[in-house]
Amino acid sequence: MESLRQEEVGQLRAIFDAFDHDSDGLLDKDEVSAILVRFGLVLTEAEVLDVVTELNPMVRKLPFEDFVAVACRPMKEDDIQAEVMQTFSFFAADESEVTASSLHAAMATLGLPVSTLMSEDMINEADLDQDGKVNLDDYRNALMT
Repeated sequence: MESLRQEEVGQLRAIFDAFDHDSDGLLDKDEVSAILVRFGLVLTEAEVLDVVTELNPMVRKLPFEDFVAVACRPMKEDDIQAEVMQTFSFFAADESEVTASSLHAAMATLGLPVSTLMSEDMINEADLDQDGKVNLDDYRNALMT
């Protein structure tokens, strides 16, 4: 946590507290799973349990400090590419590109509904070739900038 700015720690604390439903200062696997889903990453129950027990296998709950360590750890390039593909597929639905309507629907599924106008603005901002859709290259670029 030493390398994080206070603002970043505060944002992580807000996320942690929002999902710590029983306010015990620990996230169980269901609470961690809910956070991951909210951010577009769906893991199996076993994978979530691996995340929760990774730093302290004897405890089946994640304290804030461990949550920060897990959330801020560097990812391997293969993991990054797989996550980009998974999230792109989620936002693109059954299409090969993210459209304003597929983005609108995906955001609602995540519990983060946006207006049609907002989804169109988001597409326009990420759409490098100005074709009204976000292809995989556009998507990667938007994530990396």
